[in-house]
Amino acid sequence: MRIETEGSLHGGEGTAVVIHNLSATGMLIETASDLTIGQRILVALPEAPDLAAAVVWRSQTLAGCRFDQPLSRAILSAAQLRNPLPNDVDPAGGVDPYEMLPQRLHRLRQERGLSRAALSTQTGLSTPSIWAWETGKTVPRRSNLLALAEAFGISERELVVGDPVVHPADDAVSGDRVEQIRTLIEASREQIATLAGVTPANVKIAIEF
Repeated sequence: MRIETEGSLHGGEGTAVVIHNLSATGMLIETASDLTIGQRILVALPEAPDLAAAVVWRSQTLAGCRFDQPLSRAILSAAQLRNPLPNDVDPAGGVDPYEMLPQRLHRLRQERGLSRAALSTQTGLSTPSIWAWETGKTVPRRSNLLALAEAFGISERELVVGDPVVHPADDAVSGDRVEQIRTLIEASREQIATLAGVTPANVKIAIEF
């Protein structure tokens, strides 16, 4: 999901906000504003021009927020209508670039061949919590997101936003090279897993520039 809208601190000036994920109880936003844990904000959505929420976690420009009151189905539906797929995107042709966090969690878990129980054992998070996050019933706290990202072998930002962030040395790693590196990592992870007698999900490969 990617909805660009207006937000503001209570009694403050408006600022640009991008909503990356939305559920009945919370949302994941990206903003240049310097938010703090516990800070209350107002966000404009269709059917809800002054939506009140509190910041529950923060990571650079990303923030997880919990609504004062659960959103109605009408508000969620109206927000989804503001986020249609472009005409040139075929959802069956690969990963949906507009997938929401619940869909991404479900996809990543299945891609790694993990049941909810197995992911629970690996992360120490409860199976009911994982189910609630995958179905959009609740939004994970940042500590939970960090545990999930580590289990999936990806960055926190890639988990919550969906686009991997590359920090190349001298801007040399880009485009086709990124894809080549990703393919090599996946192949190496499978080979190492076979030799070690573990699943590929248990093999972590890191690159430091």
